[in-house]
Amino acid sequence: MSATHQDTTLLGAEGARELIAFLTRANGAAGTAVLERPVRKGGPVHRLTLRSPDLTAVEAEPDEAGPTQPHLLDRHVLRLAPAPARARTDGPAPELFPAGTALLTNTGQHVRGPEPLPLDETLEDVIARARPRHIRVIVDLHAEQAAPSEALLDVHDAMFRTAKACVERAARPESFSVLVLGGVDSARVPHACAGLFTGFAKSLALEWPDTSVVAVVHEARDLITAEADAARELATPQLLPVVYHTGGTRLLWQAVTEPGERAETRASSGDQVVVAAGGARGIGAELLLALARRDRPRLHLIGSTDLDSDEADAQLERKDFIRVRTTGPNRITVREANSAYDRLGSAREVRATLAALRELCGADRVTYHRCDLRDAEDVQTTVRRITDAERGIDLLLNIAGTNRAASVEQKRLKDFRTVRDLKVRSYAHLKAAFGDRQPRLWCNFGSFVGFTGQTGETDYGAANDYFNTAALHHSAHGTREFTLGWTLWRDVGLGATPLMRTFLAKSAQFTAMPTAEGIDHFLHELDQANHGQHTPVTVFFGDAERAAIEAAAPGYLDFCRKVPDSRRSSPAPTAPAPRLPGFYVDDIVDRAPGRLTVVRRFGLDRDAYLREHVVDGHPTLPGTFVPELAAEAAMHLVPGRVPVVIEDVRLESFLRVYKADRDEVKKIKARLVSDGPQESVVAVEVTGDVVAPDGRVLVKDRRHFSARVRLRDEPVAAPRWQHWDDNGAEPLADPYHVPNPAVLLSGVFVSTAGTRTHPSGRRAHYAPDRPGIDRWFSDLVVPSVLLDGLARVCVLERAELAEHGGDWTPLAVPRTIRRIDLYGGHTDASLAAAGTRVELYSLPARLDLESGAANRAVAATAAGDVVLQIKDMTGVVLGHINQTTGAYRERPRDAGLAHRATAQAQEATS
Repeated sequence: MSATHQDTTLLGAEGARELIAFLTRANGAAGTAVLERPVRKGGPVHRLTLRSPDLTAVEAEPDEAGPTQPHLLDRHVLRLAPAPARARTDGPAPELFPAGTALLTNTGQHVRGPEPLPLDETLEDVIARARPRHIRVIVDLHAEQAAPSEALLDVHDAMFRTAKACVERAARPESFSVLVLGGVDSARVPHACAGLFTGFAKSLALEWPDTSVVAVVHEARDLITAEADAARELATPQLLPVVYHTGGTRLLWQAVTEPGERAETRASSGDQVVVAAGGARGIGAELLLALARRDRPRLHLIGSTDLDSDEADAQLERKDFIRVRTTGPNRITVREANSAYDRLGSAREVRATLAALRELCGADRVTYHRCDLRDAEDVQTTVRRITDAERGIDLLLNIAGTNRAASVEQKRLKDFRTVRDLKVRSYAHLKAAFGDRQPRLWCNFGSFVGFTGQTGETDYGAANDYFNTAALHHSAHGTREFTLGWTLWRDVGLGATPLMRTFLAKSAQFTAMPTAEGIDHFLHELDQANHGQHTPVTVFFGDAERAAIEAAAPGYLDFCRKVPDSRRSSPAPTAPAPRLPGFYVDDIVDRAPGRLTVVRRFGLDRDAYLREHVVDGHPTLPGTFVPELAAEAAMHLVPGRVPVVIEDVRLESFLRVYKADRDEVKKIKARLVSDGPQESVVAVEVTGDVVAPDGRVLVKDRRHFSARVRLRDEPVAAPRWQHWDDNGAEPLADPYHVPNPAVLLSGVFVSTAGTRTHPSGRRAHYAPDRPGIDRWFSDLVVPSVLLDGLARVCVLERAELAEHGGDWTPLAVPRTIRRIDLYGGHTDASLAAAGTRVELYSLPARLDLESGAANRAVAATAAGDVVLQIKDMTGVVLGHINQTTGAYRERPRDAGLAHRATAQAQEATS
């Protein structure tokens, strides 16, 4: 075929890949193949461009084939959920250390049991001599960092050696129990290292079905507190062999089907920087090519493959290569020749991937760094080279991994460490190397095996479950980190080998996922993370995996479907779980167990609605929006619960935007006050620095607002309200819509109609501006516009002013609210979309907001269901509006001070 030859044909995705594979084998590094995304969205036919010295271009154009096949795998989110123990066996709970127990531990705490096993080379001899019937592993994590210490990995090695010694030199024990102390905190966040031990236990339980294997992860740091729970679990029928205990609650992992919202996809501007640790071959290569096609990022690939290897014999078939290398004066062994041939093949694959990536992104935008990820110093040097060259890293793809499946009896300690360390040590070295320049997003490539375990995978299961708990740990501390639990891919990676394809066909335990589907899942997770909606642990599985889970753990899938806990983590699968709100809480800068801090920038570009709420001439956040800020922060601190009460609201200083070109930076701080089975309580405050015009900070962290939020598993059912008749009602204009220099509301904040006084108090209709709500407030969780309108109804009074006569209505701003009750889970957006008619009421008939007297305001639907109510609001009167002329009179400052002093004195003596 001449160098100028061109041909065009129609290829489906599979045919295109087969042609790529053929040409790559035929042409080696000189030929490149680029499989681009479908030209027509939803179409299964791809554009294929091939380049080599003898083949200039072959392009496959899209045909009119039908839509893409539906996904074979469903997206599942892992979270800990309460799971009361199932019926236990008859009789008392067993002792944790019965006769015939061998103990392995890293804790120096006094243990009422046998002497701990040695961690040195005599461990196997002790097992052979003692022939234990029970194995107990007690691991103390409270002093461990997120990256496991060498001492902790020694204990992990010893756990494997103990299990192996039992089957090789003694007998399988009757029970094998792992107790992890300090493995979970009160906020139900696991310690990062807990997965090392739980992942091992999951796989061992499947490999040893006749042994009682269970791992108990406990909040307690001392054995005395956790011992009874650990002992009871040995006599409890288990859905999964891993159970968590914290705050007096028993928890299991729950896999909740959650498709995730399809975030709008935007092509990158090309300045995105992506680092891939591993991934130049297999599924990593496919996903990097997909990312390159869509976003054209700057790419840094880290791998161990030597690209300068000798290619002299690269074109030979394996048998011919082995024959050549095992003869002659420089001959090597057959095993060495096989390894050499595999290395050459790997180098060819990596070179082809790099060529394709450079074709897509630009030759100067793709860099390969040879590095042993298991070597801390090598990783430090490589990461320093990358970070010195870039302004920052947008995405880290942690892809590296290997697999050497074998039973505990057959697996060598060397292989166990190799599989575990390539993931665990590489992860730890990358975290340390990036230091204070961590990537904006961190994505770990995990496995379904980390979730369920798998026979022969005590090492691989442990490493991947570590990725799960590490992602949960770091996410809880403010890092956007997530782990994707993949099953086997049909056409690339381990699942593509002939042996594995045969195994898959016979076992029917795994769904062979098409490459196109895997790419779609991957890009979806990235899009969600880029929109602030990352999920720490996601697992993909389909019908085959569900059948395998049901066979191994009958009833577990039912537990996942019905979400029966008192601390509900998500709705039933028929309704996707609501995403965490992000209108005000979008940049969590600090997170620790029981607390978080958010930095929110208020500006007139992002928050243009503030121009419609003006106080003293400045765009100002309504005080009635403070419950929304507090609720969002609380929901991020206690995910899975919803706000039902906001109380002790204190509005101490206005949050204003003074200049159109200068944002106001505020901190939203949330602290967990209590977390019980029925209710969580979170304290929230909003602060900001007072800054002089020249940039000097005059006051640090001045408090604007504070509130407490009560959250429960579900919205509270609405109480009933008896509507008033309109006898004796008199129309009264809302003073906040009349032009005045004190408080002027317009646009979306014109939310009431039919405002009037009533013999029992005041009332109005709620009249939402649906376009304004859809534009600005569609994501709010508290009906804040409704709350604002209801609060304004409370000031509808006719007053006489000295020297000015009657027919005046006060303009006031709220100062405190004792309690706001929310019912039914309504929002401004849901009420507006449904066209729900809502009536607003305020009582008693005479109300002085500055007096501190008891008062109440209610918003109820036409059917009589209460949507929300305000109890005991106080405020400050700024001035008055004349109902006839619209004139404004500022309230004398000394009059307001005198009024408040009198009210405070009356309150003090009551």
